[in-house]
Formats: sequence, structure tokens, C-alpha cells
Amino acid sequence: MPKEPVDARRRILDASIELVAEQGVRAVSFREVARRAGVSHQTPYHHFGDHVGILREVAREGFTNLADAMQSAADRAGDDPYKALHEAGVAYVKFARAHVGHFRVMFQGTLLVSADQPPLEEGERTFETLARLVTAAHRAGAGRGLSVETISRLCWSTVHGLSLLLIEETLRAKHLEVDDATIIKQVVGALSRLLDDRRRS
Repeated sequence: MPKEPVDARRRILDASIELVAEQGVRAVSFREVARRAGVSHQTPYHHFGDHVGILREVAREGFTNLADAMQSAADRAGDDPYKALHEAGVAYVKFARAHVGHFRVMFQGTLLVSADQPPLEEGERTFETLARLVTAAHRAGAGRGLSVETISRLCWSTVHGLSLLLIEETLRAKHLEVDDATIIKQVVGALSRLLDDRRRS
């Protein structure tokens, strides 16, 4: 039997991410993943146990990278909490567009969470990153009259919905020459303006 490559685990994850990006989460099977990764059919079992094990690891990696991308974008915005929240929102959508395979797995709650599979800590960290940024903007006056929890859900719902619409290419009118960057700027910018009470003071 041929010796498995030392990076078999990484190959399996990359093959799964590619397969999800092309065909969706339900397309992941050990046989197809093994074929794409160039490993034996038993190797995925050895590393992950079952296909849910692969998906949880993909989601774990995705949430970690997403939280890092949001925080890095916020940090680059400087001391303005409004701008930090805005840039984190832009980073969210850009991550989704650049990492479709990860993104489609990350929010498959029925697959990733069960009686014996608790929610991923990395997912909680992503929401905590958003909540911290919202809290800072709220203290500066953003969304006056709304709670931090409500603003957080509003921001997440907006950028997540926008991400899905762009991934599925259902938002852009066929006859309009508008690129993703312009749409992201328009939508996230509009949300930022709606939350910015400084404009109405």
C-alpha cells in the first residue's frame, strides 16, 4: 500500500473546502474527498472519524480566520469606533467571497451542532469580536435607543445576508455593470450611516 503523504490531513481539508465551494456541503463524502486529496479511502476516517468531523474542522478554521480578518480590519481603522465597525463589516463580506467553501460550512448548524457536538468555541469568538466592536461604537453614540445585542444582530444579519446574495450571484442585476466591491461599499456604508447618530445631532 502506498505511503500516505505527511500532509494528508491538510490535503483532506483543502479537498473538502474545494468540494463544498463547487457543489455545496451535502456533496462531501469520504470517497470523493479521498480521491481529490490523493489519499486512501480510509485516511479521512483516521483523521476525522466521520464527515461531520471534517466539516467541524473546516468551520473551526473558517471562524478563526474570519474573526482575525474582522479584528485586523478594525485595528487598521484606528481610534474611530464607527469606522472600526464599518471596516469589520466589509472584512466579513470580503472573507465570505474569498472563502466560499469555509463560509458555506460555518453556518450549517444542523450538521455542526447536536446533542453530542456542542457549538464551536471559534464561532462564539467571532460573535464576541463583533459584540466588542458594536459596544465601542454604541458607547460613542451609534444606534442610540437600540441595545448592543440588537445592533449586533442587525449588523450580522446585514453582512451575512449580503455575503450569501453575492456568493449566489442573485443581488447584481444582469444588465448593470456593478462589481462586488461597489455593492459592498454601498450596503455596508448605508448601514454605517444609519447607525451613526452623529449625523443627526
